[in-house]
Amino acid sequence: MAIQPKHSDLPPRYDAADFTTDQRHRFTTVANEAHRRRISYRQALEKSLLAKAKEKALTPCLPSKRVKPSKTRQVIWLVTFLLIGLWVMYMFA
Repeated sequence: MAIQPKHSDLPPRYDAADFTTDQRHRFTTVANEAHRRRISYRQALEKSLLAKAKEKALTPCLPSKRVKPSKTRQVIWLVTFLLIGLWVMYMFA
C-alpha cells in the first residue's frame, strides 16, 4: 500500500457563510449556558448530602490486606520444595 501525503485541502468543519450573525450569536449563547449548567450540576453533586453519604457508605471500613505475599516468604517456600524434591529423587531413584 502506497503512502500518500496528508491532504491539506480539507474544508473547514462548517462554512461561516452557512450561518447568519444572529444564528452564530444564538448558538454561542446556548452553548455557554449548557456549559455553565454542566458545571453547576457537577458542583451540586459534589456538595450534596446524598452524594457524601453514598461515598461514605462505599468506602471500605477495614483496611485491605496486602495482595502480594512478601518475596522472602516465596523464596523460602521455593527453596524448601526444591530441597524436598531433590531428597525424593535421591531416595526413590
